[in-house]
Amino acid sequence: MARGRKKIPSKIAQIRGGSEYTHRPMNSKEPKPPERLPRCPKHLDKAAKKEWKRAGKVLQDIGLITDLDVAVFAGYCDAYAQWAEATKKIHTSAMVYKKADGTPVLNPYLRVAREAFDRMMKAAVLLGLSPSSRASLKVEKPKPQNKVEKFMARKNDEEI
Repeated sequence: MARGRKKIPSKIAQIRGGSEYTHRPMNSKEPKPPERLPRCPKHLDKAAKKEWKRAGKVLQDIGLITDLDVAVFAGYCDAYAQWAEATKKIHTSAMVYKKADGTPVLNPYLRVAREAFDRMMKAAVLLGLSPSSRASLKVEKPKPQNKVEKFMARKNDEEI
């Protein structure tokens, strides 16, 4: 079993400043799957699919999502939907119930919301969706190219 800190994926380390950030050489043999938003799993409910589209677009725009991330991202979206539903139910009912004998009991949706939120945040950190996980990211948007620049870039790629 390996000890120490978890390795940072090269893409994240590169966005954070490369070897200057990690003080280690970059892993040149790390797999580089194509950066694209995977197809949304059919088993997700409506709220989870909506979050898939919203957060997926953000992750796709900065190049942090691939087909290999489908399970983690689906888990994030599913936990988000469960958290949202439980939170709504908490707001429409009491925080504390009284049993038949008068003993107070916490609303069971509080536990559901808390556990779903914990799962959601663990996945969010892995995906770069939390404030702390993206605090040191440096993402530069490419400037829009005009038709000539697009043509020249395509021509230069063919010559290489």
